[in-house]
Amino acid sequence: MKNILLLNSSLIIKKPVFNKDDIKIEYGKSRLKSYHDGFLKINENNLFNKFDKTILIDNTISKINQIPSEILNLLPKNIEFLLHKNNELGRRNKGAGMLSSLSKNKKKFVDSELIFYFEPRLLLQTSQFIERFLMEKVNYFSMESEKRVKTGYFGSTSKDLLEFIDSHSPLKIADNNLHIELLMYDFYNSKKTNFLNTSISLWKNYLSEIYEEY
Repeated sequence: MKNILLLNSSLIIKKPVFNKDDIKIEYGKSRLKSYHDGFLKINENNLFNKFDKTILIDNTISKINQIPSEILNLLPKNIEFLLHKNNELGRRNKGAGMLSSLSKNKKKFVDSELIFYFEPRLLLQTSQFIERFLMEKVNYFSMESEKRVKTGYFGSTSKDLLEFIDSHSPLKIADNNLHIELLMYDFYNSKKTNFLNTSISLWKNYLSEIYEEY
């Protein structure tokens, strides 16, 4: 069974003219620059070659030619694109947007053994966490705080991820403003999971423009 590198992006988000988004979002060229830098770090850490298959999910575009060439050139030739332009829930609640993208494409995960989920706006600093996940073949999460996991990256067995996807409704998460970091901790705490207090990437604070450990 294959091990999948699952990249989840929302490449193109324009700043609304009249209304404000419910959550803090990076827009336009600044957002694309963050993704470009993130894909550079993925390549520097040779991440694509550690997996049998790479999938890129994006909920803001519908065609490959909408991906800027400077980003497309950083992707492996055999990458599979799953593009679906509908980010309504993601603009209300990031966790709801994430789960919605996973739910729409869950059939792609059925025949895999291990899935490493990564949001490519993050700047990957080390692949040791990922290599340990692939070697030990159990779920791997980094803790954000007590009973909250980091959901920008994690490793999961396909079986457990599919079960989690089916156990929650993206719409209910958005309507009730639930935190997916808590939901994932509660679910995976009952599974065979390694919870580590570590950071493997840098995250861009959109307000200060400063990268912080994540």
